Amino acid sequence: MNDFDVRAKTWDENPIHMERSYAIATKMGTMIPIHNGMKALEFGAGTGILSFLLRDKLGTIVMMDNSAGMVEVMKEKVVFEKAVNFVPLCYNLENEMYNDFFDLIFNQMVLHHIADVPSLFEKFYQMILPGGFLAIADLYTEDGTFHGPGFDVHNGFDPEKLKVMLLEVGFKSVDYEECYLVNKIIAEGLNRSFPIFLLVASK
Repeated sequence: MNDFDVRAKTWDENPIHMERSYAIATKMGTMIPIHNGMKALEFGAGTGILSFLLRDKLGTIVMMDNSAGMVEVMKEKVVFEKAVNFVPLCYNLENEMYNDFFDLIFNQMVLHHIADVPSLFEKFYQMILPGGFLAIADLYTEDGTFHGPGFDVHNGFDPEKLKVMLLEVGFKSVDYEECYLVNKIIAEGLNRSFPIFLLVASK
């Protein structure tokens, strides 16, 4: 059982998670010509908050996460909401390829947990249909304060460097905009804001 399995049951109780997802969904709507004929994949979907916000704007949405606890919460929400266009899926895309194709792949606050980002970008490119889109929401580069000691993957990203990587993989164009500020208490009496960007690549 990992940390996200433990946190799954109470994940949706944090208002920041909903506020952040709403801001990202809104920005996606301005940067991508979303329509309900699109087949989409949310990678690292967690409990599916962002997918549920986009529920009426997309067609089938596969909600993929490697946390069994998160996927169980997804399944409960799908049944409760009668979300027939949702497919909850427990799968680790880092370890193996997923053989399906999508008009849109999107994720939020997931990429900084991924050790081999170039390899994942290659998989995304192979899974996105011609004319499709990749949307990534994540932290700008920070000093490690956001997660604190012991976090050993990425302390955010310079989106210009991600842009270069995505163009090298084969995407035709890449744009990004700031979309949200996470206000987080990092110590007693000390609050900091961490900006999040939304990056959109087209194939």
